[in-house]
Parts: sequence; C-alpha cells; structure tokens
Amino acid sequence: PAKSVVSVVPIAPETRAILKRKTGQTYLTSAELPPPPPPPPTELSVSGCDDLVDVSALGQVQSLNLSRCTGLVHVSALAGFQRLFLNGRAAVTDVSSLGDVAELSLYGCSRVTDVSALGTVRKLTLAYCTGVADVSALGTVRELNLAYCSGVTNVSALGAVESLDLRGCTGVVDVSALGGVCRLNLSWCTGISDVSARRSRATRPQLLRASHRCERTEHRPGTRPERAHWCGGLFRRATCSAIAANQRRDGW
Repeated sequence: PAKSVVSVVPIAPETRAILKRKTGQTYLTSAELPPPPPPPPTELSVSGCDDLVDVSALGQVQSLNLSRCTGLVHVSALAGFQRLFLNGRAAVTDVSSLGDVAELSLYGCSRVTDVSALGTVRKLTLAYCTGVADVSALGTVRELNLAYCSGVTNVSALGAVESLDLRGCTGVVDVSALGGVCRLNLSWCTGISDVSARRSRATRPQLLRASHRCERTEHRPGTRPERAHWCGGLFRRATCSAIAANQRRDGW
C-alpha cells in the first residue's frame, strides 16, 4: 500500500532565528517542528471542587459543570457559557446575570428567590429551588423543570412552555392555562383537581407514559397525555388497564 508523503519544507533563516529564541531549539525543516498543541476543551466538569473560587481563565469552554463547588458564591462572571450546571450550590442567591446562558441548571439552589432575569434561557432546571415563588417571567423558556418547588403556586404564565415538569408542586391547584404545553408532568401534584382545560391539539402528542402508580388517576378521552399519577384530588379511582383502554380507543 502507498505510504503518506511527509512534506519537508526548509525553514527560512529569519523564521529559524525566531523559533530559536522562543524554544531554544534549532529547526531546519518543517518536518522537525513539534506538533501543534491540542485545542482547548469546550466542556469542563469540576464538580465538587470546594476550593475553586475563580473560573475567569477558562478560555473557550462552552459547557461548565460547577455542581457542589461551595467556594464559588458569586456567579456573575459565568454569563458567557452556553451550558452551566450549578447544582447543589446552596450559597448562590443572585442569578440575575445568567439570562444569556442557553441551558442552566440550578438544581437544589434553595436560596435563589428571584428568577425574573432567566426568561431567555432555553432549558432551565429549578428543581428543589424552594425559595422560588414567582415564575411569571419564565413563559418563554422552552424546557422548564420546577419539580418540588414548593413555593410555586401560580403557573398561569407558563402556557407557551414546550416541556414543563411540575412534579411535587403541591401548591399548584390550577393548570387551566397549560393547554399549550406539549409535555407536562403533574406527578405528586396533590392540590390539582381539574385538568379539563387540557384539550388535545391537532398534532399527535409527543409524550405518553403510564405509571405503575396510576391507580388514583383516570385518563379522560380527548385530553393530552401527561403524567398525573398520585394527584390525590384529580380523578376518581381507576386502574391502569382502564387508562390503557382509553389510550387505544383514542388511537395513541
């Protein structure tokens, strides 16, 4: 088989002198030059590094995982990242500078209360952010996780969200404004008693999952698929087989 031919180009004296000053080595041809350094990483995880306090020199990193880095309190310098994970950062309170982050996870940041600047985030996780109560500015977020945000009660502004996770939001009682949500998780939302406003659209639903704990819920023909198991006041007692029969009848 034919072997690759390495191009050997003489190095000009001027260039050779510069290389000598920079590296201390004498290179006569291009074949003698060292290989270029690898490109800088675009994804970096330093999860659990308690002593980390400065991330200002991370160059071209686009995705950064700082979960459980308890030494970082101020996050204003992190606005330039595309994907940012700050899970378990209990000390973080001010996230107003992070509105330009495309994907942001604040899972378990219980001291965060004001999320009004995060409406431009495309994918936002606020699960277990128990200090968050007002989510009226998040109606333009495409994927929103509010699981177990016990302070959230009013979700009327979230009707345009494509994917909405409200697991364990026991303070939510009215989901009548969520008819446009494509994927909705209402598991353990014990305060909800009526989902009659969630009518199906012309397009076929994207999410249909039946839980083994659906004995307290019953699927209503014509409503869009959603997780709603263990929603104590939602429907009369039904069996999984009855839900499956309704799904087959509706052509799902």
